[in-house]
Amino acid sequence: KDVDAALIMTRGFPAFVVEDPKLCSVIEENVESELLGSHGYKRFIGDRVGRSDLSFHAQELECQDERIVDNWLSDSELEWPFIVLFQIMTCVFEKKLQHVSKYRAILDPLLFKTDGFPTIPLNYGHQKDAVSHSGIKNNQTTVFQAFLILTELLEKQLVLPHELDYRKQKIHTDCNRSSPIIQIALLSESTAFQSLLSTYGITSQTPNQIESVYVWPSSKLVDLLYFHGSDESLGLTGRPKRPLGSLCTSRIWKIDGKTVMCIPLYQDKQDFYISKDETFIAKAVKSHLKFLRTHWCENTRPTFCLLLTSTLFKKNSRPLFKLLNTFKSGLFKDIPIKLGRLQEFITAASKIEIPNVAPKMDFHDNRVLASPVLSRKTLSIKSLTDYEGDISNAKCDSGDRELHKGYCKMYAECQDMEEHDLLALATADQVTASNIVALIELSNRFGGEYLIDRNTVTEIIEHHYRTVEGDWLALRCCAGFLGKTVDSLAPAVSVVIVSGRSLSLGVHGQPEILVEGPMHPRLLQDILHTKVGNQSLLHASLQQEFLICIAELLVDHPELFKGILIIRTGSMIHVLQSVLGPSEPPLETLPPHLLSKKIRNLLAHSNDSKEGSWQEHRLINGTLGRVPEEFSSRVWLILQHQTIRLCCGDCCLVSNDILNTKVSEPFFAMKIERFLNCFTPHFRHFVIELFHVLSATLDRNPEVHLVENFPVKEFIEKSEVQIDESFEAVSKKFIDCLIKFEFVKLANYENCIVS
Repeated sequence: KDVDAALIMTRGFPAFVVEDPKLCSVIEENVESELLGSHGYKRFIGDRVGRSDLSFHAQELECQDERIVDNWLSDSELEWPFIVLFQIMTCVFEKKLQHVSKYRAILDPLLFKTDGFPTIPLNYGHQKDAVSHSGIKNNQTTVFQAFLILTELLEKQLVLPHELDYRKQKIHTDCNRSSPIIQIALLSESTAFQSLLSTYGITSQTPNQIESVYVWPSSKLVDLLYFHGSDESLGLTGRPKRPLGSLCTSRIWKIDGKTVMCIPLYQDKQDFYISKDETFIAKAVKSHLKFLRTHWCENTRPTFCLLLTSTLFKKNSRPLFKLLNTFKSGLFKDIPIKLGRLQEFITAASKIEIPNVAPKMDFHDNRVLASPVLSRKTLSIKSLTDYEGDISNAKCDSGDRELHKGYCKMYAECQDMEEHDLLALATADQVTASNIVALIELSNRFGGEYLIDRNTVTEIIEHHYRTVEGDWLALRCCAGFLGKTVDSLAPAVSVVIVSGRSLSLGVHGQPEILVEGPMHPRLLQDILHTKVGNQSLLHASLQQEFLICIAELLVDHPELFKGILIIRTGSMIHVLQSVLGPSEPPLETLPPHLLSKKIRNLLAHSNDSKEGSWQEHRLINGTLGRVPEEFSSRVWLILQHQTIRLCCGDCCLVSNDILNTKVSEPFFAMKIERFLNCFTPHFRHFVIELFHVLSATLDRNPEVHLVENFPVKEFIEKSEVQIDESFEAVSKKFIDCLIKFEFVKLANYENCIVS
């Protein structure tokens, strides 16, 4: 729904999660104008809860004017006076005494006396010429009575606001956020690498030099917090096992008297190959700093450790190295930065104490030193320029392209190979994607415990996954087989959902999984590696990268997703693969940061209708699922003009779809989206153009009526439009088809010209 009364509790008491004053004003105005009645607030327009007397059969609706029925139904929602209580409490928190009097004037006449005490009814409902209320009948209304008492206590200052805001949500919303000084401690993987960095003026510490502080991956702290507050006798568990964000990893944790720090999430789970991309890490650090500057609201300083490894500094590609040199100036894009020793930062840092949570916790084993990134052999180097270039930076010649063309058939070829041929390919000296595919085929035939030189296939793939550097295709295949999942996946999905969109996971052209709400990380992992992974192991890895990039773009550049209601990661991969030039490297071989750049360029290009040919425009936007601005209004006009059924097989849009809804409601837009999904990408775009022509025709010629059962696909086929024709030419053919095949009787053909 466009407006919901739950926004009152979201922006005000008890949540206080909206920080923007302008947005708060917009929420207030919309809720007041749309939902406030004489007996309280409606929950939302069209709410049918508790109004079984307003249920109509379809036959009864057809015999009445639709507009009259719609208007009558829109005024029959129940009104809930308890919502006014939350408005009053919010005004008390914000010290708006005039508004308190305003809402008190609305509330007082709605209360009635029970044994001499004021009682709040559950709701009020309109019944012809009278208004009835529901009294206290269950525990739910007892809760509302408790809020009434709480409101009285707040108004009379017998309870103070800060005593109710125990999580300090209101304080966080009101705090004056100035740019804090962000303290960054650089942690080097070894003494040799520390010495090398010092020659370039970068001061760092090794794990041995910070013995008094335990530096953990944040996933270890997540495991520990799961037991915090748990009690088996009461049936209570601790914090859910969800990733820790930037605010949590920028604090000092006091656990059983010991000092613990966590590395950021983007460096935490080294099981996922994306952390091997130095450009991605540099970009993540910048986003981390920007987030802390915006959301840190304490007097203390945010502090975090940045883990530096030799693999993050490669020849001709050293964005992280340049970023660290920028930090030495003490300022990065107006953000104050301080580099130094971790022990020096503890005094000014934010601290959280957790006593007696894990008596069996081994603090030493949880150190970052024991993680795969620091336990592997350090490279023997003399200079940062000694590293070999990333293979993704090499030009893609015809031989590489031919190799890629064969990769898609590699699984089928391996299935025809004998066991000894697969072994020869799997044990080749140079580790490439073909080796990994051969190992995966051996696992499919004989199981993951199949032995090769005393090592199982799974162990060999795990070893290659740890040691391979720069071969992103091989890494993605390994990650798909081993079921690796990036930690920031669940937050990325939440960003998509919060933006008002849905998410579709799956390979293009195959069954997709629609995600319409936040999901637990384990459930996401199951979808990616069992359902999507069964379709393509490569997609199980690639779609995680796409999700992370999409979430970042939605935050920084939401305009790129204008007109896209369902984000389909599989379709994006398909589009990118189809637009690659002959001299460009294959999509699967690109490092994550270049893949992210291509996604952004694709969205920017498809959003610009002036770029590219009509064929390219229709195919790309049709595959991405983009619709023009105000497209819902055009469909609404067609359905409102007359009783009509726009159909394609079992999919249809009918005039009754707009009853008791608004054109701006997501429900109506999703109904249109489901209808458009019945068509192939280029055909989908023709449908959009057809609706544009029909709406313009009906708007200019109100006397015109279309046939009641309008077969959309059949009409487009009869019009004989071509994918490379301009919109003007397609519009002319549509209008000609309307006349020729008698889909409509036009009063004046010359007026039906669409500009």
